[in-house]
Amino acid sequence: MVAQMAIQEPTAAPDAFVRLLRKSIAAQTLSLRDIGRRIGVSTAYMSRLVNKQRGLPADETIIKLEEVLDIQPRGLLFDAAGRHDSVASKVLKRDGARILMRALAKLTDEEMVQVQKVAERYANRHGTEGK
Repeated sequence: MVAQMAIQEPTAAPDAFVRLLRKSIAAQTLSLRDIGRRIGVSTAYMSRLVNKQRGLPADETIIKLEEVLDIQPRGLLFDAAGRHDSVASKVLKRDGARILMRALAKLTDEEMVQVQKVAERYANRHGTEGK
C-alpha cells in the first residue's frame, strides 16, 4: 500500500477582506508590483492574497495597504479581516467601552452612521484631549 501525502490547502483571507482589497486595488492606477513594493512584499505575495491563496497579512501590512490604497475610513480593512486594529484595541480597553458597544449594538445601520458622524465631530472639536 502506497501512503499518500496530504496536500495542505492554503488558508485564504476572509471573503470580505479580499473583496475590499480587490475593489480598492481596482480604484487605483497601481499594479500589484507597485503596491507590493510600497508595502514591502513581493508581487507574488500580492497576487496570492488577492486570489485567495494566502491568509491574512500581519497588522503592519494591513496598515500599509490601507495607506497605499487610501482605504477610508482607516480600519475598514481590519474590520473586513475580522480583526481589531491597534486604535480599536486601545479604545476597547477603556473603562465603559464594552458597555457602550452593547448600547450601540441595538442601533440600526442608519443610526450607527449618525452616531459615527457625531463622534467624529466631537473628536475633531476636542482634538487630543483625553489621550
